[in-house]
Amino acid sequence: MPGTFRSRLRHARVHVGGTGRIGSGVILGLHAAGVGEISCNDPQLFEREQLESCVFSRPSDLGRPKVHVLERFLDGRADFAFTPIVARNQSLKVRPYLEQAHVIVSCANDLSARLYLERMAIRLGKPCVQACAQDARTAMGGLISVWVPEANCSCFGCLFPDSNQTFRRGEILLPTVTASIGALAAQIAVELLGSKPTHCAETHNLFPLDLKTHRMEAISVNPRAGCKICGKAAKR
Repeated sequence: MPGTFRSRLRHARVHVGGTGRIGSGVILGLHAAGVGEISCNDPQLFEREQLESCVFSRPSDLGRPKVHVLERFLDGRADFAFTPIVARNQSLKVRPYLEQAHVIVSCANDLSARLYLERMAIRLGKPCVQACAQDARTAMGGLISVWVPEANCSCFGCLFPDSNQTFRRGEILLPTVTASIGALAAQIAVELLGSKPTHCAETHNLFPLDLKTHRMEAISVNPRAGCKICGKAAKR
């Protein structure tokens, strides 16, 4: 991506997997920052509980694909291209957009979908940002992780030695928490697009957020030996 920082953002391509509360926040933040091309995928339909938290939505959006709700809101904006894909992360429809992206952001609500996108980013040699929120029944916060090629940093899979573990569903996600995580993840993606990604990730690649105490840590975590996601660059 040649030129100034603003020019690099205008010519940048980002793919976002998952367009729930966090994913939508990431997309809106990237667009506001000046990223010129964003693609996203999500198989789910827009539900009533999302009307209050998604301020860009309307009652007529109920039952429509989430990505198309965002498409309508972003339609017609100058110097900006938005591509919605109604598909899960593992769909072959998504692969070309992962290949074209300069940065991949994962906001899926399923661990297997997250790990798939992380593995694909590693195979393709693309920086990957993972953004997730904790269940408000147990904590108010979340986690953002970064993996970058050539940086000696852990991937999202390194944090989950047991990729088959399950999580209690019916979680409570506070809109203020998800909005904060989405904005921070967008800022990190912008930093990766505008500077040397390897240096960013080697400095700090894991960001635990505790919004109850209004604290965020920035730490550096090395790869876990034997990780099935990033081991040997995901077995290219």
